[in-house]
Amino acid sequence: MIDLTKAVTVFIGRRGEHNYRNIEFDVSSLLEDNYPSASLNAIYKRPDGVAYPVVTNYADGVLTWQPNATDTSFVGVGRLEIRVTYGDVVGKSARILTIVEDALVDGIAEPPEPPAQEWLNKVLSALAELDIDEINNLLNLTYNLLNNNYDLLNTTHNLVEDTRENLYRRTGILLNHLHPIETASAPDMISRRAAITFSNIANGNNVVIGMITYTFVTALGSPAANNVQVLIQDTLRNTVKTLARAIRGIDDEMNIAYGIGTDPNPICTAYWTSQRFSIGSTTVEAGESLFLLERAENVTSVIPLSSTATAIISDFTRSAYSRYILSGNVSGSGGANSVRGPLHTILPINSVVIGGQGVELYTTAYDCHLITLCRQSDTSEKELDLYISNDEETFTRIQRSTPVGSNTSAESLHIHIQMRQARVPAGYGLYICMGSDGTSSNAYCDLKFTYHLYPVHLTPEPND
Repeated sequence: MIDLTKAVTVFIGRRGEHNYRNIEFDVSSLLEDNYPSASLNAIYKRPDGVAYPVVTNYADGVLTWQPNATDTSFVGVGRLEIRVTYGDVVGKSARILTIVEDALVDGIAEPPEPPAQEWLNKVLSALAELDIDEINNLLNLTYNLLNNNYDLLNTTHNLVEDTRENLYRRTGILLNHLHPIETASAPDMISRRAAITFSNIANGNNVVIGMITYTFVTALGSPAANNVQVLIQDTLRNTVKTLARAIRGIDDEMNIAYGIGTDPNPICTAYWTSQRFSIGSTTVEAGESLFLLERAENVTSVIPLSSTATAIISDFTRSAYSRYILSGNVSGSGGANSVRGPLHTILPINSVVIGGQGVELYTTAYDCHLITLCRQSDTSEKELDLYISNDEETFTRIQRSTPVGSNTSAESLHIHIQMRQARVPAGYGLYICMGSDGTSSNAYCDLKFTYHLYPVHLTPEPND
């Protein structure tokens, strides 16, 4: 519907169209209820400049024009004007521009003649020259290429699957490295610990832990149930290391023979150390020692522990702290001559494992983030150094001169000392040495060490 109160442009058809379109005009603004519809007429000026009245129809305030072939015979812009003529009154609509678009001339072309026989003969000759074998070869080549593409798609699919699995795995590793999966303390009171320090081992000597007997031999045989044979090595140290591996149930057919029910020891794990350490307030002097850790938690039944070898035994007991004796202290004004004491084992090599000693022994990276001073014998100024090692031959200091102490020597101090150091690799042991400005070589500190565990792999290997 075209509003005659505004100047408009109207497309009325394409050249040669006849009575195809109905163009409607709202003439209510012209009539204004004052004039009859018979007073309406429309004047059309074609693009060629010829002007004449056109035939229109009126109904319900709408004037309809159907352009015929005469109206659309010329392409271009024309004009239409709708008027009211009533007596001596003449009213005219706003300007209406008309558009006639170009179109093909009327008339239908004749269809082309059928192909000439000469052209048909050329086509037939070309078809006759085709080599069927070559076509088959081409089809086979295409088929093989499609198969190769199919194989490539399968390979790509497999690579995408592998990439997805790697992403899942790497994401898990990153999360585990950012957030420790476990926190533990050494020592803790949930399970017990013991020690054996050997000075000589001879053929036939044994160690009894719980119901299992470990016998040292010069040649392996077939031990009975609840018996394990441990081959004596070239040195006392290597023999004690082999015994530790036997207690943990490590496969070593050349050096260990297990009887039924002995792989591993169900009561405890064992780790070798040659450094000084403590079981609560009892100091185990440096030597070829086993550091024994109970597997079970909250158990109070007695654990049999004995040996016929030349050894010093510290029975299983619950320990709340590790005591360091400041044996580097010597007399002298203000402790001027006092130095660091010896290295002291806190966590033996391979002993830091995920989930505790009661499960599969998976070694893992860790860091010691907190030291708790439980008690001290005096209020002297003290410093602590942290060391790590994976063979107890080379020690690497990872933290130096951490202040430790309090202004009282009361029981149960529980002073927490935050620590920051590089992460300790899996399998490494943790050691301390301390010094003070005191002069008593019997002075001591009772300490507890708390550490975070960070798995090196999502599927780590059991330690050996």
